[in-house]
Formats: sequence, structure tokens, C-alpha cells
Amino acid sequence: MRLLSRKNSSQARDIFEAVTQVLGKSPLDFWGAELLAGQDEGALGWITINYVLGMLVKYSFSGEWIQPLEGTLVGALDMGGASTQITFVPGGPILDKSTQTTFRLYGSEHSVYTHSYLCFGRDQMLSRLLAQLVQSSSGPLVRHPCYHSGYWATLSPAALYESPCVHTAAPPEPAGNLTVEGTGNPGACISAIRGLFNFSSCRGRGHCAFNGVYQPPVRGQFYAFSNFYYTFRFLNLTSKQPLATVNATIWEFCQRSWKQVEASSPGQDRWLRDYCTSGLYILTLLLEGYGFNEETWPGIEFRKQAGGTEMGWTLGYMLNLTSMIPAEVPAQWRAQSYGIWAAGVVFAVLTLAVTLGAVAGQLLWPQG
Repeated sequence: MRLLSRKNSSQARDIFEAVTQVLGKSPLDFWGAELLAGQDEGALGWITINYVLGMLVKYSFSGEWIQPLEGTLVGALDMGGASTQITFVPGGPILDKSTQTTFRLYGSEHSVYTHSYLCFGRDQMLSRLLAQLVQSSSGPLVRHPCYHSGYWATLSPAALYESPCVHTAAPPEPAGNLTVEGTGNPGACISAIRGLFNFSSCRGRGHCAFNGVYQPPVRGQFYAFSNFYYTFRFLNLTSKQPLATVNATIWEFCQRSWKQVEASSPGQDRWLRDYCTSGLYILTLLLEGYGFNEETWPGIEFRKQAGGTEMGWTLGYMLNLTSMIPAEVPAQWRAQSYGIWAAGVVFAVLTLAVTLGAVAGQLLWPQG
């Protein structure tokens, strides 16, 4: 919807008006429909993860609420089809306040860094990359280094420029279809992917990711979900493998022929062509974009769920909207005091001892 608003704001407005009219007449307690900002999506996903993991507040046996240390909170890496977000608690002050979101949860104030990159989601990345290769080709044959060798397909040039994320100096001419041929060259693929980023805008600037966007150094543990997870699950890379293993696995997969890939993964034709591209793109984004390295890589976990709950912004939005996470520490205890807890443990141990003694006595007592 954010892309539609960018491409055709009046059409997006009409959709929201239609939704408002329909739901406004329903028995639901409808509060209105609005477009969620990308920055909010990242921050609310961060709330979801840390809430379901029980990281925001803990209750001790001594009857006290324990506030979390900032360094123990889990960062969020989300990638949808249109955008990707990074959200975490940095180790120092956030210098660019436009990238800061502050929550007061359970009596603690959390200032998180969060930024959303529109057009850097999986689907839009694939479209932008293909358009870039088409624009650099001189004829109807387009060689794609991220597609497996032996793969080919026909493509309508006009379909490439339907997305507002794809820019061109001149509108495409109504010529015939193009032929896209895979070459299976991961080195050339990475070079092409780098062309989607503006890394030069951060040269000479500290704390900068790409495209001139401020970002403090990454810190702590991160959960990478949505398309991060789906790509690495297909590649069998969700078991916290070392960075060298991840890199070698993706390169080896990219160098397989299309015939080999089809034979090893039957029934997955819809996305099969793009796993090589997505894998190398994720590495480029995380390492060269967000600034992870061999030392911080083990802190990333590629997951679909956290605490048995699907990760995403929706739960965080509901919790924040309904104030189900109180701003202050709850006054009531969720457990018994330490004295009662200790008494209960002692009683259970004594009961067990008496029971075992009675059973032993029955077994050892001489039978008449």
C-alpha cells in the first residue's frame, strides 16, 4: 500500500475511503483505517519479539519486578516484498532523532533505532535488479548473473517499469519481448546487487549505513524473519552456521545449473529461480549495508517465530494500541511472595519424603 500511495495517491485514498465506509457500517468497534509508516512497522515488530520472549520485564522469586538490561533486548530484522526494516537498541545516544522511536513499557523507557528502506524488500529488489540489467544491455538478450546457468525466460519490457521503485531516464519503447538468460556467476551477481545501493553517500561519514542514512553500530542479538527466514530456510542456513559457511553455501548453490536446481527441488518453480539472488542480496544488505561482520554475525538468528508466536508488526500494534503493555510496572504480583514460594517448596519436599518413607516401609516390612 505504501508503494501504491507513492505511485497513485488518489487511488490509495479511494481504497481507504471504501474500507472506512464498509467497516464503519459493521458491528465492529471501528476506529478508522490508516497507512502504517515503515518506521512504525519496524518498531512494532521489535515490541512483538521482546514481548513474546518475556524480555521487557521479569518477575523474581523475591517478589520484585526486574527491568531488562538494554543490551539484552533483541533487535528486529524484517524484510517484506516492498521494504526492509532494522530496529535495535544501540549502545549510545541516537544522534539522528528522525530514526528514534521511544516507548515507555513496564516503567522503563526504551529508545530504539529504527529505519525502513522502501524499495529494498525482496520483490522490489528483484524488479530493480532486473531493470538495471536490462538498461545496461544493448540488445534483446539480457544475461543475468544471479540466475542459474541454463535458465532462460522471455520478458515484456513494459512490465518492468510498473513499479514506482524502478526508475528509468526514458519510458521503454514498445519493442518486442526480451530474452533473459542465466549465467550463474555469483561474483558478477554481487557486483550487480551493489549497484542497487548508494554506498558512496556514506564515505567519510561515521555511523552511516547506505543511501546516506544514519545508523549506529549494530549491537546485541537479532531475530531476522519474513523473507530473511524464508530464503535461509530454503538454503538450510537457519542453524546459526558461521559466516564463512553461509557464504560458501550460497555461492555453491548459485553455481549449480538450472537443471540441477530443478531436480533437487521439485515443485518449487515459483521462487526457485530467485533464491540465489535473495541469498546474495541478504548477505550484501547485512554485511555491507547494516554493518554486521564475522564477529557480530553469530548474534543473528533466522527465525519464523519467537516464543511460539509468528513475528511481525501486528501483535505489537495491538499491544501498543490497547495499552496491554502498561507504561508503569504492574502493582499486583503475578506470583506469590518469596516466603510463600519457599514454604510451598519445603512442604512439597517434606510430603515427598514422607511418601517415599511409607512406600519403603511397606516394601521392607516382613510379611506375616
